[in-house]
Amino acid sequence: MLDEKVYRQMITDTFSRVEKLFEDVDPDLVECNTSQGALTLLLSSGAKCILSTQPSVRQLWMAVAAKGQAFHFNWDESKQQWWDDKGQGIEFWAYLKAYIWDAARVEL
Repeated sequence: MLDEKVYRQMITDTFSRVEKLFEDVDPDLVECNTSQGALTLLLSSGAKCILSTQPSVRQLWMAVAAKGQAFHFNWDESKQQWWDDKGQGIEFWAYLKAYIWDAARVEL
């Protein structure tokens, strides 16, 4: 398990990177908001994708309400990536980019 300080820095870096991805995206297509430790992506279709921190288990959680899906990601130090905790081979950035393309036709 990640040290709490390292975990918090990884989350800060991840949220900052997500926000940066959407800086040049028309907010009518995808709007990015951060509030109370969660980052919410609001898509033009009305769909939401919510990223939240889970410090007790050192995970990054992603809820995709329109698809009825939720993922829990662990940091893999050797790969320097967030991977799903169920061993399905779902990498956070790849999934996020594919979801945004499918849901809003925005390429990141």
